[in-house]
Amino acid sequence: MIQCFITVQTIVPQYFYQIGDKCASRNPLEYIKKNWGNCVTNLSDEELEFEKNTMILLRQKCTSMAHKDLSKFTSDMAMILNVKQNVLNCEAPVLDRKDWIQSLTDDCSNIQIQKWIFAWMFVRPNYKKLVTRFKNPDEKFEEVFMINQGLQYNQDDIAKMKKNRKTCVQLLYNLRFRSYQDKMVNQIKEKLKINITLKAPNQLRSEDKNYRREPNTFYIGKIDKETTVWTKVSSFQ
Repeated sequence: MIQCFITVQTIVPQYFYQIGDKCASRNPLEYIKKNWGNCVTNLSDEELEFEKNTMILLRQKCTSMAHKDLSKFTSDMAMILNVKQNVLNCEAPVLDRKDWIQSLTDDCSNIQIQKWIFAWMFVRPNYKKLVTRFKNPDEKFEEVFMINQGLQYNQDDIAKMKKNRKTCVQLLYNLRFRSYQDKMVNQIKEKLKINITLKAPNQLRSEDKNYRREPNTFYIGKIDKETTVWTKVSSFQ
């Protein structure tokens, strides 16, 4: 009988450095020594170099897998909401960010903008409330990624974390999601001259301290030269 052994690598919750961490991008070894705790105290220079290279490689794999996951969410929501793009005068499915933006360029009606808002600014942050039997997207992504890469967290370090803190994979995934969404928002602004925001614009507020954020309420601003005309809309309209 041939026995197969699966090697599982243990990592700390802070394994992946974040985009804003300049120290990590400039000197990953210093980041490891500073943030990984006692687990690196007895590592040799060769072992530290191996950990550094592994961290960078896994970060690249995590980023690539996150992009594929977000593209799948894009195509799934487009199918559910019947969002199509026009290719050579024929309807084609939306598969990625650029496809959805193209569909809005073809038809920037209020209903199409509402579909985008519903998918990207309502469904994502309320996923756990909408589908209670499933995990949040970042938790599910982390679970699949850890299994695929043969990783597990150091349980002692996990126990020391605050309950509201996210582990490295979830943090990196959330960064990729925000970047993905922000690029779509910027493209909508550049191509369609439309602003989308969750917060009431300054010209609609008398004083910031008196503004109360309304749940699931969004503001669309049509840009006319240097003036923006804002309209409050609901994600369910």
